[in-house]
Amino acid sequence: MSVFGFRFRRDIDTLPRTAEEALLKRCSHFDLDQKDKENAMKACEVIVKERKKQLEECRNDLKTKVQKTLATEKKTPKTSEESLFREFIRHTYQEGLGDEEASELVLKLFNEAGITSKGGSKAQEKSASAKGKKSGSDPHLTNDDKAKIWAHREETHEIRKVVKELVGRVRSLRYFTVVRDLQKQNEKPPEHPCPSCGRDKVPISELAVLSSCGHTGCETCVMAAAEKEECVYAGSGKCSAAARVLNVVKGETLGVDDEVRDGRGKHYGLKLEKVVELIKCVISPSYFLHRTDQKQEGDPG
Repeated sequence: MSVFGFRFRRDIDTLPRTAEEALLKRCSHFDLDQKDKENAMKACEVIVKERKKQLEECRNDLKTKVQKTLATEKKTPKTSEESLFREFIRHTYQEGLGDEEASELVLKLFNEAGITSKGGSKAQEKSASAKGKKSGSDPHLTNDDKAKIWAHREETHEIRKVVKELVGRVRSLRYFTVVRDLQKQNEKPPEHPCPSCGRDKVPISELAVLSSCGHTGCETCVMAAAEKEECVYAGSGKCSAAARVLNVVKGETLGVDDEVRDGRGKHYGLKLEKVVELIKCVISPSYFLHRTDQKQEGDPG
């Protein structure tokens, strides 16, 4: 496996193969390269399943790298300075990863890998904070020792990259799961709490979702937080994801699953449906031409 490993493959799997494919997928309905996607609603279910699979692959990749780094640590010469690996572990235990769910997932993985310490000793922490101190500066270290320390540091950098990816995948899965749940509302619309104003049951007509992290709250509080470029859960310390006003998605715009949508229809969400209805009032449907990802034989486009 290359330096990028599974992380590179997971990214590649989500990208269109050509510029034409990317454009068509933006302009057309959700004709993804998957099975059982009759419309946008079902496409969202496909995305949720794919995000779950990618998150599990990322988690397994991280566990493998952590176990490998632990094995390398046993062969790495000890110095008076706390290693970058132990510093990362200690910081994760003490500060978290900026996302409560992701932090719990990574700490559970650490425990599975046999890591029970929250970092180095107090003496190591004091040494690590000393200015101007660099790894491998002990005079008794040979060049071979320094090479082993450097290799251990590089493995730690790879772990940090995968952890960053895992946090992003947790947030992506959370967002698409919330969207899918809101689209599945039937007789009883879902109600979510708002962590900012303290309301326990926010109706979908007042609900908003942050596409940057998937957290929800009442539209007023979510918008106020986004204007400060932070998540609505930032005040509670559960999420430090950056947010923008453009990340705010109103719950009522996501559409509702029904028997027609789930079968015969080609629905795309409430906003686009309303736009289509408005256009139909002005332009005859015969003027519309539908394109799919697959070009027909003899098609010059």
